[in-house]
Amino acid sequence: MSEQNAVEKFFSGLGSGNMNLILEAVHDDAVFEIQGPEAIPIYNTFYGKEGVKEFVGILGELFDTEDFKVYVTAPHEDYIFAHGLMKHRVRKTGKIFECEWALVCRIKDDRIISYKMFEDTSALEKAYTA
Repeated sequence: MSEQNAVEKFFSGLGSGNMNLILEAVHDDAVFEIQGPEAIPIYNTFYGKEGVKEFVGILGELFDTEDFKVYVTAPHEDYIFAHGLMKHRVRKTGKIFECEWALVCRIKDDRIISYKMFEDTSALEKAYTA
């Protein structure tokens, strides 16, 4: 079995709740960008390992994850592309947010330095509002 790339390690840490594993996958100068409506706290830009801790904390506050699949990760030069499916129950409303997602990460020193998540922001906005 091959060694996990940084994105696989990051998702493995998220799935197991292992913050140390998450932070091992992240570069000190990382920038995590998740674009969407400002009214939803996960849509923000997070800087460095402290920002990643904040990002993971917000995920935990917002959602109960019911399913999260990574269909593929594809490294190319200093990037890793990923695609999958997520299904979360929004704690605030009890509604389900489910969509496919795509991720583009730039890698430096075998760690994620840039993380850009693309998802159905409209679906989350509908699930987030009462």
